[in-house]
Amino acid sequence: MKIEGTKGRFGFHFVGGKEEAQPINANVRFYVMSSALSRSADLAISPHLMTAAEIDQFVDDAIASLQAIRLDAKSALATENPN
Repeated sequence: MKIEGTKGRFGFHFVGGKEEAQPINANVRFYVMSSALSRSADLAISPHLMTAAEIDQFVDDAIASLQAIRLDAKSALATENPN
């Protein structure tokens, strides 16, 4: 089985499971759109995740990293554009 979903610039691909002709462990990978021209998320940003805990850890880490980058980017911009 293969399922793909995209919301905004992010998405996931689900593959595997019992319904496969040659069963493989079900897993999920997270993706991001690689360009403004992309119609769906197409650039993998995670390893193959096989448990709910792995998904939670990846998303929590990504949120924390984005929050840190947000602050750094704002600080850099404020330094150059004091208005």
